[in-house]
Amino acid sequence: MDAWLVALITIAAAAAGVVVLLLAANVVLLRIGRRIRLVRTAWLKMRRPLAALLLSIAVRVAVSQTLEDSTLRTVAMHALLIAILVSAVWFVERLVLAWLVHLQEHMMARMHDDDRARRRVETQMILIRRIVDVAFAVIAVAMVLLTFPGVERIGATVLASAGLFSVVLGIAAQSTLGNVFAGMQLAFTDAIRIGDVVEVDGTWSTIEDITLSYVVVSIWDERHKVLPSTYFTTTPFINWSRTGDTVTGVIYFSLDWRVDLTRLRAAFEKIVDESGLWDGRARSILVTDSTGDRLTVRALVTSVNSDADWTLRCYVREHLAMWVRENNPEALPVQRVILPDELERATVERPAVRRD
Repeated sequence: MDAWLVALITIAAAAAGVVVLLLAANVVLLRIGRRIRLVRTAWLKMRRPLAALLLSIAVRVAVSQTLEDSTLRTVAMHALLIAILVSAVWFVERLVLAWLVHLQEHMMARMHDDDRARRRVETQMILIRRIVDVAFAVIAVAMVLLTFPGVERIGATVLASAGLFSVVLGIAAQSTLGNVFAGMQLAFTDAIRIGDVVEVDGTWSTIEDITLSYVVVSIWDERHKVLPSTYFTTTPFINWSRTGDTVTGVIYFSLDWRVDLTRLRAAFEKIVDESGLWDGRARSILVTDSTGDRLTVRALVTSVNSDADWTLRCYVREHLAMWVRENNPEALPVQRVILPDELERATVERPAVRRD
């Protein structure tokens, strides 16, 4: 009992010493972080894995110095070795992620007046961080496996059949790997970015998230559609904010030939001015088609982004419809029907044309 009590006291003392050291470091570094933001950001990300690493090391040293050779000591030493390896990988990963966050903030600060560039950096950094997470997870699993005896021989056997295994794995995971490579392609070729406005399956959506295997788009009615990354590399889609946020919107009206285009154009310009959503670049009323008893009138307006474009088009459509109804009702589309009797009567009553 005395030996066990000494071992417990030693382990507790080692853990307590690490806790006191970490608390002191936390106070000092947070105070420094008030003046240096990078120090605060890095410390907040790394203090947990650092605490786990130091505690694992301290407890393992205490166990090695106090417990006698036994099965319990062997199991405890191996478990603590795994904890040290996992904590070390976790600590390095957090260090890399802290540097990436600092790099992203630095790059975005330099691009404060370029929203497209900021969204491109944000998209690429999100994907890089996820790749880092996966890479360090693989490293941690590999290092843990290598602590078990015999894993080297298993690894040699697997390596000998790696060719056949890779072919089978490639065939089985073709769809998944395709999505992974498509996700990387989307992020690093700047095809889409977080916040881009795209038209997917005829629906206007906003890119909400890009992962290694799928893309999440947010629809205006608060629905969220999850699409595989390969959708955006194999299916044509419209990116309304690819080169900028400004949008040109059109509204079509089917009107009678008696429409007063001069008054309609003046009313249109007044409505656009009163909307407060026009960006001042372009606006026009044009007759784009004439078929049968209808004129197709196109109203064109420009706006700063897709949200403003949608609202402006609805505003113009509503107010122009009200103006036509109240001020130019003869322009409303009508269906002309000539009955046979009336056609015959009109033919009979039509005066003869003199031919000289």
